[in-house]
Amino acid sequence: MSRYNISLDSYKIFCTVAKYNSITKAAEELFVTQPTISMAIKALEEKLGCILFIRYPKGVRLTSEGEIFYSYLSKAMILIDTAEQKYEELIHLDSGEVNIGASDSIISGFLLPYLDKYNDLHSKIKIKVINRTTKETLELLKKGVIDLGFVNLPIPLDENIDIIKSIPIHDCLVFGTKFKELFNGEFDIKTLEMYPLLMLEKSSNTRNLLDQYAKKNNLTLTPTIELDSTDLLIKFAKINLGVAFVIMEFVEPMVDNETVFARNLLPAIPHRAIGMVKLKNIPLSHAANAFVDLVLSPDNL
Repeated sequence: MSRYNISLDSYKIFCTVAKYNSITKAAEELFVTQPTISMAIKALEEKLGCILFIRYPKGVRLTSEGEIFYSYLSKAMILIDTAEQKYEELIHLDSGEVNIGASDSIISGFLLPYLDKYNDLHSKIKIKVINRTTKETLELLKKGVIDLGFVNLPIPLDENIDIIKSIPIHDCLVFGTKFKELFNGEFDIKTLEMYPLLMLEKSSNTRNLLDQYAKKNNLTLTPTIELDSTDLLIKFAKINLGVAFVIMEFVEPMVDNETVFARNLLPAIPHRAIGMVKLKNIPLSHAANAFVDLVLSPDNL
């Protein structure tokens, strides 16, 4: 409500009458009766304490006060109409933006088909993806830079973060033809010391979890090469630079058992998951909700 306790409808009626210089045409456009228009204009003039229109037998004309009032109010009404139009576009996903944070391995191994499908379904929505570690993704989420994060679980308990969905994943070892003997029989974690290891950098959540797994088995993992990309780990393993820890679900298409092989360790690496996370008690935009719905309904892919 305005300082004069004047409704938006009253302003809309005034602007429509001023636009046509006619109560009759304003009534036709607004689908109301002429007496309704006349009463609304009279009530508006009484609240403002001035005459806005001079009445003629064949129409009306703005007074000088009415001209000034209309010059400002008409611009405001255009902005209101634009705001309503943009809001409608957001609701119907004809515009908007979704901001997502995730590591490169989660992006390439999990998110790509969802991003592809989302872009196909909602081509007018701008998709922004920020490539960060799990820890950095959570920080971006708490700062409001991203709408959704996809992170390696577990993560520290945080009362401000909701885990919307958990997607199970499994860690394994991959290697090339030089280490093919690993494919023939059981492979105990103790024998890892015999092979050059390829691992993600210590800044990653995956690396920290693998280090904890090794520590529980009285072993310290000392990689020959540390990388920040799962794709590079696979490529390095394929050319026999070492044995790489990767997520099975992310590399299955590349494990052909001819040039790239995969094995599980004994004892088994604890199963874990990817979490789709958002800020608790903060509603998502329509664009972000549509992405959540797509991930929650993988049959849509």
